[in-house]
Amino acid sequence: MGLLANAALVAGVAVAAMQAPAVASPHPTTQAIHVPCSTPALASAITTANLSPAILKLAPNCSYNLTTALPLITGRITLKGTANTAIKRDPGAVALRILEVSPAGNLTVEDLFILNGQLGSTDGAGIRNEGNLYLRRVTVSGNQTSTGSGGGLYNLGRATIRNSLFTTNLTLTGNGAGIYNNGDLHIIDSAVAGNVLNNHGGGIYTAAGRTSKVVRTAVNGNLSATQAGGGIASAGITTLDNSWVRLNKSILAGGGVVVLPGGVVTLHRSGVRDNSPTNCAPVNTVQGCVN
Repeated sequence: MGLLANAALVAGVAVAAMQAPAVASPHPTTQAIHVPCSTPALASAITTANLSPAILKLAPNCSYNLTTALPLITGRITLKGTANTAIKRDPGAVALRILEVSPAGNLTVEDLFILNGQLGSTDGAGIRNEGNLYLRRVTVSGNQTSTGSGGGLYNLGRATIRNSLFTTNLTLTGNGAGIYNNGDLHIIDSAVAGNVLNNHGGGIYTAAGRTSKVVRTAVNGNLSATQAGGGIASAGITTLDNSWVRLNKSILAGGGVVVLPGGVVTLHRSGVRDNSPTNCAPVNTVQGCVN
């Protein structure tokens, strides 16, 4: 009798489950869209994906050369390339940014080159993010702002960067040639190298009241041609964990790290070495940094 009762109970649960009304998924299904090697096709695919979450699978061995800006990212989109896929500004094009994420946007970029964005007085020639940004195995290179900040990336939202490279980005009179962080930044297992500016933070700049966490990352060979902080400049909170800041250069003291008024830089199992003219400035503001 006990076995029959248990069987009846199980059967009743099964019937009830079958009769229960379907509940809509809280997240729409993510579709996959194969994008041919065509810049208009990429723009069209982004417009479509802004309305319904999508993975945009970009063409291999393709350079999407931009002559006009791509649509603003307002939805949940993944741009998935291969080792030889690039989105870049065409050399003959007007000044434009490569990618921009709105406050409502959620953008993941994988296995892609972001190249040669160029702007005048605005920020983030490579990428400007106000929403959520995830970079994996991405190279951001050759992007330039004149009087704006963040040649490679200008972050106002939340940015997580893994296994990526920011290199040879340029900011003429702004701050943060590689990355300007005015939000929440996590950079992990990456490199910020060879970026150049005339102000503060050739590699990474952390704005007042903002947080940058740098983990297992090299900030090497960046330059501030007229100021301090060739590697890192922090007016906010910058934490380095298992990271190196080396071979950076500035005109003023603090070729590796400069702590700006109100800023904090903390080292955990990290080193600031071989920078010119000194490693850190002002003196004794970065515990564990020796000039």
